[in-house]
Parts: sequence; structure tokens; C-alpha cells
Amino acid sequence: MAFVPEDGSIIPGANSFVSLAEANSFHADRGNTAWAGTDNVKEAALIKATDYIEQTYGHKWLGELISPHQSLSWPRENVPNVASDEIPVKLKQAVCTLALEALTTDLNPALARGGLVKREKVDVIEVEYMDGAKSETKRPAVDGLLRGLLSSSSALNGKVIRV
Repeated sequence: MAFVPEDGSIIPGANSFVSLAEANSFHADRGNTAWAGTDNVKEAALIKATDYIEQTYGHKWLGELISPHQSLSWPRENVPNVASDEIPVKLKQAVCTLALEALTTDLNPALARGGLVKREKVDVIEVEYMDGAKSETKRPAVDGLLRGLLSSSSALNGKVIRV
């Protein structure tokens, strides 16, 4: 599969919200020396990060798709302060942040045992999870970047609040 970044013009087959040049600049500006490897390796990381964003947040975005035939969930229309031919900067930053992580780890691993480990002890280090603890990884930096692009109903994470 080829690396095809979306630029806001609804490119057929797009599979990344960020170009390699944008990602290289993002990580250089932040001194992220771990952003290393061949262009193909970095492009694969950007695709994986975009896949994660699509799977995790794709149903929560503000606005509507421009076309039912677009490959990715952006660009969108009717999103406050975002042009309908634009990929938001915060979304690009979130993809770059995740792509760095994707170089060394699986962003969406299979989860075993539901995170309900009662006790795990290795030498003097001990971990005990609370009953009902969830096993998914939290990414507050990414959640914070995307907060303004998500619908308010999704921001509540399905919790019912009585007033």
C-alpha cells in the first residue's frame, strides 16, 4: 500500500492526516530524536497513528463528512473555526504524537484478562489493580489535542449526569 496523505481536498485512498514532511518538522521542532528510521518506517507509523485516531475518535467528530466517498473522516463541514477543506492543526499534532509511539509499540494491542490482575509481584516491585480496572491505555495528550474537535455528547464518555 502506498502512503497517501490527505491535504483537505479529499484524496482517493488517503491513509494519513499528516505528510512525512509535516511529521519530520513537528518532531524536529520538539527535539524528538526517537523520530528516526527510513521514510517507509515513518510513513507506516503515520498510517498506524491515523488508523488509531479513526478507530478511537471517528464516530465522535463534530460536523459531517464532505463526501460519502472520502477515505478518512476529515475534512469535514460544519465544524466551528475549521474550513471545510482543512485538516485541523490539533488533529495533525495528535497524529504526530501517536506516530512517535507507533515506532516502538502497538497502538491498539489485543488485551488479555481485561486488566483485572489482582496482584503481580516481581522482586520488590508490586502492582495490584483495583477491581474492575480497565486495561486500555490512556493518552491524555492526544485526548487534550482533540477535545475541541469532538462532539460534546462524546466528551461525557456515555456517563449519565443528573441535575
